[in-house]
Amino acid sequence: MKKSQNTTNNSSFENENKTPFKRILRTFFVIKDAFSFDVFTFLKAENEKLQIVFANIRV
Repeated sequence: MKKSQNTTNNSSFENENKTPFKRILRTFFVIKDAFSFDVFTFLKAENEKLQIVFANIRV
């Protein structure tokens, strides 16, 4: 008796549809990570610099 093989073979059409989507997601996350930075630490550093400048002007 032959055993039926329950392997699923993806068609080339399905692979073609999945590959561009994965590329788009990968590109999106690479761009997102490249431009992600903590705005609050940047603003805090700028605020501290401004306070020092104003302190120097008052003296």
